[in-house]
Amino acid sequence: NILSFCKEKKIKIIINCIAITGIELCENNPKISKEVNYLIPLRLGKIAEELNIQIVHISTDMLFDGKYKKKYNEKNKYSPVNEYSIAKVNSEKFLLKYKKSLIIRSNFFGFSNSKNSTITEKLINEQKLKKNSFLWKDIYFTPMYIPILIFFINLLIKRNLNGIYNISSDECISKFNFGKKILKSVIENPRIFPNNFNKKFFTNRPRNMCLSNNKLKNKFPNHKNKLKFNYQKKCFLEDYKKI
Repeated sequence: NILSFCKEKKIKIIINCIAITGIELCENNPKISKEVNYLIPLRLGKIAEELNIQIVHISTDMLFDGKYKKKYNEKNKYSPVNEYSIAKVNSEKFLLKYKKSLIIRSNFFGFSNSKNSTITEKLINEQKLKKNSFLWKDIYFTPMYIPILIFFINLLIKRNLNGIYNISSDECISKFNFGKKILKSVIENPRIFPNNFNKKFFTNRPRNMCLSNNKLKNKFPNHKNKLKFNYQKKCFLEDYKKI
């Protein structure tokens, strides 16, 4: 059906945003994780190749074991630690065989128009309900505000670029410090507290998921400022006020 639709509508690009990102759900249901996070991208990749069109695949920053002491770049070797990571790694490996694949690695925050709340929406809702919020202080990442992530994806598409690109902020920040900075910009005296990740209660995760954006910066030097976390936080606050 998708192939027929693409032919009929003369589709020139496929953008795959389909994923199951719940780590615990994927770990407990590896078949579902494989179906959604690997087999669907595989099928879409085959369709793109048959039609000789570009496919853009939204990947993840959870592709490595987190033992690396620096930010991960596009050339670091895979070292997945859970079912979600394995499926996402396999989808990247398959799609990279096709020359017109563009793989976007990122970890994003912002606002959602669906029933699935983002991390920022969950935090803000907890604070509005006068609840305490807890986030890990020992897991680090490089979050991107969704509208800015989309901005860079569009730039890559317009340049007709392929391969892997990390779209990540400059700041490697803990989940806790991220939450604290975001909440302080929108909530007065937020009740947010740090805790440590514990493998006894959660599926294993890499402690370091920070991505290097040097490749992206070199490609678009005029837009470096948009990759600063403080700039993204400012944009987030402006949008929050509108909402």
